[in-house]
Amino acid sequence: MTDPRVFALDGGLSTALEAQGLAIDGAMWTGELLLSNPEAVTAAHRSFVDAGADIIITGSYQLSFEGGRRSGWTDDDVERALRNSTTAARLAANDDTLVAASIGPFGAHLNDGSEFRGNYGVTDRVIREYHDRRLELLLETEPDVLALETMPDLTEVRILLDLIESKSPDMPYWVSFTVSESGAISGGGTFAEACALVENYANAMAVGINCSPLAVITPTLSVVETDLPFIVYPNAGQTWDSDAMAWVGVPEFATQLHVDEWVRLGARIVGGCCGYGPADIGLFLAKRL
Repeated sequence: MTDPRVFALDGGLSTALEAQGLAIDGAMWTGELLLSNPEAVTAAHRSFVDAGADIIITGSYQLSFEGGRRSGWTDDDVERALRNSTTAARLAANDDTLVAASIGPFGAHLNDGSEFRGNYGVTDRVIREYHDRRLELLLETEPDVLALETMPDLTEVRILLDLIESKSPDMPYWVSFTVSESGAISGGGTFAEACALVENYANAMAVGINCSPLAVITPTLSVVETDLPFIVYPNAGQTWDSDAMAWVGVPEFATQLHVDEWVRLGARIVGGCCGYGPADIGLFLAKRL
């Protein structure tokens, strides 16, 4: 991505859905509504588009065949929900809105907060098989880009990037990691190592941090040099309680000072993750050049 502008990303899809009075507390999270009420998902996406988002992320993060089977879904149900995820976003998008198909980590389907820890204790083959069919289906829906997000683990990202390169070598994507402490990604290894890995792949458009607290973002970005633009979309500073399936703690949102710092350090896509609604992304629109 060589465009000098700053692009506004959307916020938390689940946050926008909860604002409609919908419950997002099942194991398949927002994915459940892609079967039962896809119109509500489109409306949630549209609320971010109307607020000015340049890029919207689909609701496919939690969807997987393994997770679906755990929840009593058939594989056909999962396939339909995956296809609906891109369709729901497309119906909400304007002509110049980019639709990013969300690809969550292996840990997402475990529903135990593993995306904030990594180190799943499974073989590379298991991780590859987990992502393979889902990735193929999402590519068939023809999103504009892929969003590999909330990634805790370098090995998993390497597997995913190799899969994308083999299936759709021209598809652009970004990779965003969860950061547990300044400079360190959640599953081990440094953010500098993460950037070095991603920039080895020609179609990577950005690398960055999402669903992580504000305190770690600026210190992490400030000590890394990469040829790629950064993408930043923090959560609202709360902690995920996997037993309660809820965010707990007092929210802390980004300020203009945070956004200014990220842009100064090379962020070119900025938005919010869990806890950020349509009204919150005005902060990111102010940085357009």
